[in-house]
Amino acid sequence: MYKKISICLVGSEDAHKRIGLAQCLMRDNFEVTILGTKEYDYPEDIQYIGYSLNRKFNPISDVKTIMEYRNILKKNNFDIVQTFDTKPAFILPFAAIGLNTKIIRTITGMGTIFMSNELKFKVYRIFHTIAHFAIRRRVTHTTFQNEDDRGYFLENKLVDLSNSSLIFGSGIDLSNLTNRTKETNDVFTFICVSRLVYEKGIINYLEAAKICKENNYEFKFLLVGPLEEASKRLNLEILEKYSKVVDWLGPRADIKELMLSADAFVLPTFREGFSRVLLEASALGLPSITTNVPGTNEIIRHLKEGLHVEVDNSEDLANAMIRLAMDRPLAKQMGDKAKLHVKQFSLNVISGKYIELYKKAI
Repeated sequence: MYKKISICLVGSEDAHKRIGLAQCLMRDNFEVTILGTKEYDYPEDIQYIGYSLNRKFNPISDVKTIMEYRNILKKNNFDIVQTFDTKPAFILPFAAIGLNTKIIRTITGMGTIFMSNELKFKVYRIFHTIAHFAIRRRVTHTTFQNEDDRGYFLENKLVDLSNSSLIFGSGIDLSNLTNRTKETNDVFTFICVSRLVYEKGIINYLEAAKICKENNYEFKFLLVGPLEEASKRLNLEILEKYSKVVDWLGPRADIKELMLSADAFVLPTFREGFSRVLLEASALGLPSITTNVPGTNEIIRHLKEGLHVEVDNSEDLANAMIRLAMDRPLAKQMGDKAKLHVKQFSLNVISGKYIELYKKAI
């Protein structure tokens, strides 16, 4: 019997989304620990360790997190530590300086700091790049979820071709999917599930729904997710202004059931790492309307699994909604294609690629 490889999967509040990968690893003789910032009912054979993380830029709390990471790494002596979140990707390697642990990172997206041209985000971009440059030799391997992100890291010499690769997403479990009990609704229903920040195209979704309503199209619009922005661009007052057109349901635990009750999924995002929610919608047989940007266009291809619209273009989004809702056979055809296309991003396929990577690293 080979010695088990001890691996630690590091996330934040959504670390539980790595349970599927963890179970695949354990079946392949890995011993798995998950680090996260939010309690969850983890299976008994997965060790969970909680820690604190401030997602915003804060040097004092970041240093505290680094020290917390270092204490955890020293106590557990993992063979591999794999990060799956933006901030751990560049602060955890600082915690591992002087230790023998191999660090593998997945860059799940470049985040708001690479989508906004506000001065503070330009400053954050400089800091982000410097931090990644400083720890580049401490990282064994970096995987990316789209070519654009990898291109940025290569261009800025933050990784090399030899120690970076492309793996689409973290894998989606297709083993226990529920089929839709109702093929169509009397009133065509769109659903958008996302963190409510401006760069996810939330204003475009609201505006497009209003345009449809003003043109006498009686569709139903659902918006699901927590409001994470309070700015002039997006805030509670703005959401309430559109409340007669769009039903904002807030954060929900029954997202799968809500998507099963809809006819189409919408994500007018400005940029993604590799959109898990688009994978989930596709797996349920929903056609999607999304933007042609990194992290979405590999999942949804125009006129195949759904429709592409221009970034930050509410009129174009409204036209796509009308087109899909008024052609239900097309929507059904695209939903069926989505369900087939998503199989290449299944948990079994993606976890196999990670297992191969880990064994090579060891």
